[in-house]
Amino acid sequence: MKKIAYVCIFHILLALALTGCSGLPSAPDEDTDTAAAPDYISVGSHLTVHSTDDRLTLLNNMDTLSADGLYYASWTAGSAKPYENADGDTIDLYDAQLYLLSGEFQNAQTAEEYMNDWMNAGYANYHVNAGETVTCNGQTYTLITYSFTNPENPYDRGVSAFGVYGNCAVCIELTCQEEYREDLHEMLTEFLNGCSYH
Repeated sequence: MKKIAYVCIFHILLALALTGCSGLPSAPDEDTDTAAAPDYISVGSHLTVHSTDDRLTLLNNMDTLSADGLYYASWTAGSAKPYENADGDTIDLYDAQLYLLSGEFQNAQTAEEYMNDWMNAGYANYHVNAGETVTCNGQTYTLITYSFTNPENPYDRGVSAFGVYGNCAVCIELTCQEEYREDLHEMLTEFLNGCSYH
């Protein structure tokens, strides 16, 4: 039953990401001051992200789901523009946005199961163009490159990484608008090289 709950929570976060976002806060939460953001942030108790790419700006770092073992952070690239989503809400839409979901579970086997569920959700919701295994900063990830099939999604394409470290599973997704010219694969790889686990 708990697994179903986690998958449901992930699908909510995934759906928000797929809409270009955002029922999640589009401004930093009270605990995150991006003007004075540190060189690194902790996401949960096992993951530290070192800020190495000046194209990405920390938007928020949320632990509101920590009772369920879930942690969420996001970064943006480019300037925000107002965008009216399918629900009629006006949100900030960036040239590109990176979403990180980390789950901490009872054991490594459960973390692996959740990672596979999250990856399968990606394959089900995207038009996947390529998949590969990469190692960044000593950690192995499955990386997929894709385009979006939902015409209501303001983002055009993306790249996602899925990995497990001990009892921690992560899904890290970088998506962008059609006119964004940066290399998403290179950007995500650089981001992953700034991730360390303990």
